[in-house]
Parts: sequence; structure tokens; C-alpha cells
Amino acid sequence: MAILRCARCRYVPQWSCTHRSRAWLYDLRVARPKRVPTLAQEWALDRAMAARQTCPVPSCRRRYMFCLPLKTLGCCLECWDGTPADPSTYIAPRPAHQLAA
Repeated sequence: MAILRCARCRYVPQWSCTHRSRAWLYDLRVARPKRVPTLAQEWALDRAMAARQTCPVPSCRRRYMFCLPLKTLGCCLECWDGTPADPSTYIAPRPAHQLAA
């Protein structure tokens, strides 16, 4: 077991660091595995990421493979200034139901 110390206490003896940034590093052989998320948690995370990755413009609605700058621009770059998006970086939305009858 080793101690991770803050930058101020880097060169002082092991137990002298009493700052909140001090943490323990445990041996990986004795560490427990992470808890597996439930399906509901995975679904909720996917919905949250979809909200960050989908362009909110009704005529676009593309889901990109990266998070969009929604706070600064409010939409994708193609909707903002016409910069063409690479087709491999987004998933096109499902077409609306276009039945003739």
C-alpha cells in the first residue's frame, strides 16, 4: 500500500501530509470490482448522453458521436454556420412516417 500525497507534502515523510487531497492507493489484487450498473441506470445514462449529443433544431435532429456545444451555440455546427458535417460522425434521425394512404 502506498500513499498519494499533495504537491506541498511531496518530499516530507510519509505520515506528515494531513491535507484533504491525501488519498490511499490500494493493491489491485485485493481491490473489489466495480458494481455493475442496472439496465435502468444504463438506459438513463444513454438518455442523458442522447440529450447532449442530439441537435435540438427540428429540421436536423441528428445524434452526433460527440457532445455538442449546446450552451454556446445551441445547435450543431451545420445548423449554426453551414459547416458540412462528416457523415461518419452522426446518426441520421429516423424518417417520419410517410405512408400514402
